[in-house]
Amino acid sequence: MFSSVKNFLHRHRRKFIVTGAVFGTIYILTSYAQKKLREWQEKEAKKFFEMTRKKQHFESTERTCNQMILSLSKIVSKSILNILNTEEILQKLKDNPENKLALWEQMKITFFTRICVLAYALSILQVTLRVQLNIIGGYLYRDSVHEEDPLISSDLQAKYLSLCHHFVNQGVEDLVKQIEKAVKRVVEPISLKKKITLQDIEQMFWSIQTILCTDTTDGDPVKKMVHYLVQHTEITEARLDTIVKETMDVLESDEVISVVMSSITRSFSTVVDEIAKVFVAKPAPINKNHLEVVDGHVITNGALRLGSMEPFVDINKEQIHFVKLLPVINSMITKDTSKGNPNIPDLLTQQLTLNDKLKLLGANIYEVFSNA
Repeated sequence: MFSSVKNFLHRHRRKFIVTGAVFGTIYILTSYAQKKLREWQEKEAKKFFEMTRKKQHFESTERTCNQMILSLSKIVSKSILNILNTEEILQKLKDNPENKLALWEQMKITFFTRICVLAYALSILQVTLRVQLNIIGGYLYRDSVHEEDPLISSDLQAKYLSLCHHFVNQGVEDLVKQIEKAVKRVVEPISLKKKITLQDIEQMFWSIQTILCTDTTDGDPVKKMVHYLVQHTEITEARLDTIVKETMDVLESDEVISVVMSSITRSFSTVVDEIAKVFVAKPAPINKNHLEVVDGHVITNGALRLGSMEPFVDINKEQIHFVKLLPVINSMITKDTSKGNPNIPDLLTQQLTLNDKLKLLGANIYEVFSNA
């Protein structure tokens, strides 16, 4: 019996060798594949956790950024209204002085300067804070990952973020002076008695923007916004000096300048939309000779007006005396927001905070500095 088994094994020894080699190879390959699969799974899990951690850190940075923006926007708006104070002029007008016309001329310059400075200042502030906080957020994320010698200490972080205080004070004053010159060139020649349309208002803002963009004496305020933000003093700390220079490079980049210009233009559009409500509210006369009621609807000059006796108001054709429009514009800037009706500074801040281009800019900067 044993001899027959021996003879069987001898006859089929090659088959057993080959089969063993095949199964051995399969086992080795399977073990190798399982090992690689585990490594890949661990790598993907680690990558997923890192992405989740990074996302949570970025979202935390965004919340901090939005809180700072809301807080500093109120401070900047208040600073602008204090610099361009109209209370004293309004009080003088109530006393019916002899120089009433001169005071109204001064008021129209101040009102328009207020709006323009708000549009520029709040846009510059929003972009700057997003750039700063996402740069610092990127560095802090790197510190949390590497856990070695931290790049950003709490003291350095405080000094870096305090740079925007220069803008709130001296920067805003410099911006007011430059924008007021452009406003005078556009608004001063317009008579207070003139009837103006919404398109005239829009053209005024566009002309002011154009003058500022092509200002060869003082320079475009957007392209030189670093001047309003960073105090020109020597920074002794090497690390802080490096981060400030990196911030200045980002703020002077074409991408950031383009985003700021877009934000300013959008802010002026928001202001025009608010002013348009004044023209819509102005009642238009009804020509009863050209009015006909058919089945409960109104036909005026052949145009169907459904369910209402009120005429259609074309705001592009409506006109208001310039002098009557000025107090309304001023009230839009200074009105009390406690009743839930936002004023122009609050509207601009809300619109800028929700601006997708600004959010994307912040995300891109965070990604660059967190991976550097």
